[in-house]
Amino acid sequence: MNTALHSQKVPALSLIIAVYNRAQALEMIFASLSNQTFSNFEVLIADDGSDEPFEEIIGRYQPAFLHPIRHVRQEHRGFRKTVIVNKAADCATSSYLVFIDGDCILHHRFLERHFVRRSPGVVLSGRRVELSSELTSRVTLRDVQSRRIESPLFWWKGSGSYTRRRGLYVPYIFHFRRLSGRNYRILGSNFSIFKSDFLAVNGYDERIISRGMEDSNLNERLVLHGCVGRNVSGEAIQYHLFHHFDPVAHRAEALQQFCSPAGAWTPYGIKKSDSAETGRPSPAIPTS
Repeated sequence: MNTALHSQKVPALSLIIAVYNRAQALEMIFASLSNQTFSNFEVLIADDGSDEPFEEIIGRYQPAFLHPIRHVRQEHRGFRKTVIVNKAADCATSSYLVFIDGDCILHHRFLERHFVRRSPGVVLSGRRVELSSELTSRVTLRDVQSRRIESPLFWWKGSGSYTRRRGLYVPYIFHFRRLSGRNYRILGSNFSIFKSDFLAVNGYDERIISRGMEDSNLNERLVLHGCVGRNVSGEAIQYHLFHHFDPVAHRAEALQQFCSPAGAWTPYGIKKSDSAETGRPSPAIPTS
């Protein structure tokens, strides 16, 4: 690790990891962070009330990082990712934020590519290689530490065919994609943005407390704010550990309200409006 960076008191990048249990997966993420080519970052664990303890894992990996790992936790009352991620983002000390989920192992150049491509008014987002249930059960900590997991020979047969191209490191394609002018939509497990732009729309809308719509809502409000989405697939690579989940059905009214917001700013984000703070009824429509 570059010793010159040890003298830097302010991290250049804040990595926010949204987690709920899966301590073993979090350890694999830490192992992948130990391999990063970019090292001047801080880690904030946005914990949605996990039952599993993380303290021992944090203590073991802390010496590998330049800045303190911070564990931001809330009581578990159902899926409240929007709330805890907002809290972690508000606590971040750097000017640039990278967001991932607690089941996504990172390619060794993941943070570097997000940082190199950063630009005010731009939201960067990638996608992930979806590992099968069988392959996920066989992934070991050593596979991550040795970077064996990054080899297509390791994951090719154990990943969805539609996601395999996402695991090929081809950073030069970024400039060709930008020429298309397409506004790329964010994925909550792999995106980055200047903190000033995230705060300009007041972060996630915390009325969305069931899984789904939170990323679409944030994406649409960022577009209304004037941000442009750029695709960093093929360079900011992730490997997603398999898990089962049931689809969430949302009411048509909720889809209309949250996926087609009227304005960029939400009064139900990081900073609460008077009505949000005093607990008066919210105009939100139940999401399911």
